[in-house]
Amino acid sequence: MDLLHVYSKHCDANAIPDLVLKSVRSRRPAVTPARAKTARQLRPAEVDALITRYQQLGSVAEVAREFGVTRQTVGMHLAARGIDTIRRMSEADIATATELYRDGRSAATIGRRLGFNAQTVLTALRSVGVPIQPRTDAL
Repeated sequence: MDLLHVYSKHCDANAIPDLVLKSVRSRRPAVTPARAKTARQLRPAEVDALITRYQQLGSVAEVAREFGVTRQTVGMHLAARGIDTIRRMSEADIATATELYRDGRSAATIGRRLGFNAQTVLTALRSVGVPIQPRTDAL
């Protein structure tokens, strides 16, 4: 309000320096800007270890966690080596999933057994024309 008053034509010219000092002295604590994270650069030996670990685990997310990098970084290194990270259900997996689903097993249970996400199982079942039952949540 005081600053607005300074710029009005009814202001005392002697009050201007005092207002300038008030505006410079802030009551807020000084905020230090957060440092931006820098990307972790993998050495060639680490990339080799990353590739080996992916071949052992088969999980990009798990390898990324272990090496402290993003999933995209792991995927980039795998792609550079010609390794496909997309794992699809085979015909045999879909046949097994269909049989288990018709026996009353849930998509989540089937997914854990076959090593796939429940949504992947449901997508595969739909692709072969299996009618999907509504989800029944436990109380």
